[in-house]
Amino acid sequence: MIPISQQDFFKENSKEDIEQFIQKVLYMKQKYLFIYATGFSAIAAEYLYKKLLVLGKKTIIATGTDSIGVFENNLEDIGALIVISKSGETQLVIDKLLVAKEQNIFTVTFTKETTNRAATVSDLNFKIVDNNKLDDRNMLPNSFFPRLLMLIEYMFKMYLDEMQQEIE
Repeated sequence: MIPISQQDFFKENSKEDIEQFIQKVLYMKQKYLFIYATGFSAIAAEYLYKKLLVLGKKTIIATGTDSIGVFENNLEDIGALIVISKSGETQLVIDKLLVAKEQNIFTVTFTKETTNRAATVSDLNFKIVDNNKLDDRNMLPNSFFPRLLMLIEYMFKMYLDEMQQEIE
């Protein structure tokens, strides 16, 4: 059994991190949110993409198989780059983050909890506990992706609670 609890989010991340994500990403208007991921992370990215779309957020998604033009030809319309990378070391991911930083685009990464380049480069990093840190082929059971999806759902809940309070 792989234990997952809400405490996992706050062991490595703060409520301030979540609030910053809500303010700088979920409340964004006019500009696009750009999601990028490769491999297994692209599956979780697709989930995040669809959640953002149903909330009415302008969102673009790209993976490692997409042309670099999908990202570079939309730079002026991107307000935030959201990257999911279990290792935080995928070179395609690092390249996107560096370009976004040069363009003053707010960057968010979801990575494993140990030190990694993507976390260092990004403006906001969410650290997700990975029980099998050395399993770069995702062959072993792990809780990284379930924890990631739980954190995403938790942040959406916090955002929707804030929206509800504004209405009342």
